[in-house]
Amino acid sequence: MDYDKEKQSLQQAREWWKPTAGKHTIKILSDGESYETEWEDKVIQKVRFEVEVEGKTYSWGITKGLTENSLFGQLVLIGATKGSLKDQTITLLVKGTGKDTQYTVEEALSLMTPKEEKV
Repeated sequence: MDYDKEKQSLQQAREWWKPTAGKHTIKILSDGESYETEWEDKVIQKVRFEVEVEGKTYSWGITKGLTENSLFGQLVLIGATKGSLKDQTITLLVKGTGKDTQYTVEEALSLMTPKEEKV
């Protein structure tokens, strides 16, 4: 066995980024990689991005939301418009904590479908 070759193929431990409340500038370094995780006996579909925040590289896992208002949906709108998320810099606004956390990507606001007003 070529241990030097095997050593090079080992994955480095990932440091995960969890956004806190506030405003964050994020450079996205990859187009994302789908994965699944189990939480409270449910399988959750997620996407992992390599990102740079304040000069440090992290893995960022987000849930695959179903609407354009979801964090995933906002990133999809940007990716579809730009052709890729790789090398895009976004401004993420985070409000709240836990299950009440709301995410807004400033660059996605103009790409969202306007809501029809009920008369």
